[in-house]
Amino acid sequence: MTEVEIQNAIRTRFKTLVADVRNLPTQYDNHAFDNPDNKLWCRLTINFGDSSQKSFGNTGNRRFRNIGIVTAQLFGPLGIGDKTISETAVAIKAAFRGVSDSNVVFRTPSIKRIGRVENEWQINVNCPFYADDLG
Repeated sequence: MTEVEIQNAIRTRFKTLVADVRNLPTQYDNHAFDNPDNKLWCRLTINFGDSSQKSFGNTGNRRFRNIGIVTAQLFGPLGIGDKTISETAVAIKAAFRGVSDSNVVFRTPSIKRIGRVENEWQINVNCPFYADDLG
């Protein structure tokens, strides 16, 4: 899989299983977005790490591994508690834990409570992944 195919698979999974189901406004990489006032919203970022060659052979039969991490940054209004934002973080973790989707393999996500950031409450969900490409 190419990096573009990996990104598309990840965004489709997130939109289908999280954003659409939970009516969660989401900012995707380099897309126009207006932060909603006093409402939970998400920024989804896909970062790639180092790639490596996993097998040898003739061109077209070599396996290259692309690794990375998907970060879902959740932002919610201050002063209303953390129930909704925490439930959303758990839902994202469940949607990406130990599954394979479109040849992208997701490992074990983690939830990190950031706390107050300016005028919002923040929790991040980090989802490591890998996908192989034959070349």
